[in-house]
Amino acid sequence: MKKFLIGVVGIMILITVGCSTTKTVPLSQMPDPSPINERALVWFERGNAYVQLGNFEDAVNDFTQAINTDPNFADAYYNRGLVLGRLEKHEQAISDFTQALTLNPKNINAYADRGVAYGSLGQHALAISDFTQAITLNPNFASAYYNRAVGYFVEKKCEEARKDVRQAQDLGYQKIRPEFLENMKKDCPEN
Repeated sequence: MKKFLIGVVGIMILITVGCSTTKTVPLSQMPDPSPINERALVWFERGNAYVQLGNFEDAVNDFTQAINTDPNFADAYYNRGLVLGRLEKHEQAISDFTQALTLNPKNINAYADRGVAYGSLGQHALAISDFTQAITLNPNFASAYYNRAVGYFVEKKCEEARKDVRQAQDLGYQKIRPEFLENMKKDCPEN
């Protein structure tokens, strides 16, 4: 039951927070988490409720309480990272995504969202690396291809950017910004 609740709440936070560019991973593909302290789970669930209400500061506080209660609660670090990203506290978000990955190295979304945070700070090489890791773990991760294309474009790696945009489109990604495509045509013309 705990796994189900954590999965459902995790999906809800991804949808609600909106800063994430990732798709959720089916629970059947998620590794089994370590047992979670019951008190930590209460803090975690309340933090998710605050996210639903748009009360991000209280959500951060509750995720912090969950982490203080159970320092091995990877999902609490991940969710706090999402909220910190929403609050544009990207360095702190990166720290939380990194801790979530230390505890659960197969968290594809943590790689992608850390990549978004690195990109927000202009650290495009690190963003590209994280999107590449997310793609390695899930080759059908369309938004990771698109976000990596943006990083490649900024790094003036036009061929790689074009290839990733095509892959994102082939995978059905619908959120490609038209102005990005226009800038690519202008600054990265095909031969």
